[in-house]
Amino acid sequence: MVDSSNGAPLVADYAEWQARDYYKTYYSEVVLPDEQAVLRYQLQVMAAAPARFGRALEYGCGPTLHRAIAATPYAFRLDMADWLADNLVHVRDWLTAAPENEDWSRFTRFIMAAEGHKRLEAARLRQREQKTRKVVRGLYVSDARWRHPLGRDREGFYDLLVSGFCLDAISSDKRVWRRCMRNVLSMVAPGGTVIVHFLHECRAYKVGARMFPGSNLSVDDVTGTFEDLGFARDTVDAQVIPCPDSAQYGYAGILTASARRARLVD
Repeated sequence: MVDSSNGAPLVADYAEWQARDYYKTYYSEVVLPDEQAVLRYQLQVMAAAPARFGRALEYGCGPTLHRAIAATPYAFRLDMADWLADNLVHVRDWLTAAPENEDWSRFTRFIMAAEGHKRLEAARLRQREQKTRKVVRGLYVSDARWRHPLGRDREGFYDLLVSGFCLDAISSDKRVWRRCMRNVLSMVAPGGTVIVHFLHECRAYKVGARMFPGSNLSVDDVTGTFEDLGFARDTVDAQVIPCPDSAQYGYAGILTASARRARLVD
């Protein structure tokens, strides 16, 4: 659906967001090819780090657990934050092993296979998920539009920050996306690593029967913003992963990127 006044897609307000619709659209049946690609990318970046990360944050987790399950062996502590309390209810239900929680075992299996594990019987999958439940420490309601999304005391706090399909989905206005990047990435410590995933050149994406906003990002948008925010230029990596089968959802590519914040110089 397009707004005939300016050619832009008509998008829903997040007051209409349904966490279960999101899960059913993207996560309930298979590990989609685009999710396979971004999970492999996340694993590669984390595995290349010289040491285990001390404090990690998944920002904009939505009602999902797969990025947390992937991060578990690479961080001593993981916090999770999202704007919508309903999303965090789904996360909490899984963390507490509530009977109604969604099944993420297909993602656990994929992640462990991508890490090179050969024996993937049910007990090994449960062990990884139980470890995730121990590593996750805090769940926080947060707004990326706040200058300090988790408070001033979290500025420069995290050694690893992962954010998937969140900051580009807040608004169709690219200026809002840049401000959100500044706010959220301010929580990355000197020398810390950030891994982000966006929908490539997407103006709106589909969840259930509704369309939600996209910031229409390019590689140049991402690399330029990283450099403007003090991330070391030689550590910035941004690449587009084509996923033509996802055109039905409003996008045909994933833009995945990582960078490391420059260390302070005495």
